[in-house]
Amino acid sequence: MVYGIIGAMPVEIKKIRENMQVEKEVPLCDMTFYKGVCAGKEVVLVTCGVGKVNAAHTTMLLIDRFGVDCVINVGVAGGIRRDIHVKDVVIGTSTTTYDVGPSIMSRYYPFVADYEYDARIREAARQACESMAGRGWNYVVGKTITGDMFIDDSLLKEKLLSPHPDAYCIDMEAQAMAQICHIYKVPIANIRSISDNADDEATATYAENEAAAADVAADVLLETLRRL
Repeated sequence: MVYGIIGAMPVEIKKIRENMQVEKEVPLCDMTFYKGVCAGKEVVLVTCGVGKVNAAHTTMLLIDRFGVDCVINVGVAGGIRRDIHVKDVVIGTSTTTYDVGPSIMSRYYPFVADYEYDARIREAARQACESMAGRGWNYVVGKTITGDMFIDDSLLKEKLLSPHPDAYCIDMEAQAMAQICHIYKVPIANIRSISDNADDEATATYAENEAAAADVAADVLLETLRRL
C-alpha cells in the first residue's frame, strides 16, 4: 500500500518530511515528490500549492505517475463553527464546494455533490487523536467544505457558509482532491488543524498560528499512519 500525502504549503509537510526516510526525490512539474518510508508506511509526499486547480493536478500526478493506492490531504484550515477552535483537529467525513454549489456539481460530471472520505483512514485518525495524551486541542469527525478563497470577513463568511451548517472547517483544496480520487476510484482522507476562524481577524490569527496548527495536523497524520 502506497500512501500519497499532500499538503498545500511547505509548512504543512515540513514535520512529515522530517520524520520520513526519503529514498528518492522526484522533480516533476516544478514540484518535488518525496518517495520513501514514513511511520512504517510507503509514502509519496508533496506540496501542491494552494487552490483547487493545483490540488487536482497534483492528485492526478500522484495517481498516474506514482501509482499511489490512496491519498491523504493534511494541513491547516479555517474553523467555521463556534465550537471549533485554533489548533483543534477536523477529521473529514465528506467534502463539498461552497463556491460552485452542490446542486450544480450533482448535475454535471462526475455527478457528485458531496464526496465521502475513506472510513478506514478516518477511524485510524480518530484513534490517533484519542491516543495522544496531554494534547492541548480537541478533535471532531465531520464535514469539510472547499472554495478558492481565503475567508477573512465575518459577513462574507456568514453569507457563503450558512448553507453548510454541518461543516466544521473550510479549505481551498480538499474537494478537488476528493473529486479526482472519486474519478480514479482511489480512497482519500482529510486531516486538518484549525489555523483561524475565517472571520475579520483571520489574517492575523492565521499568521500567528499557521506553523503550530500545521504541526498538530502532522502529528495526527504520523500517528494515523502507524495505525494503518
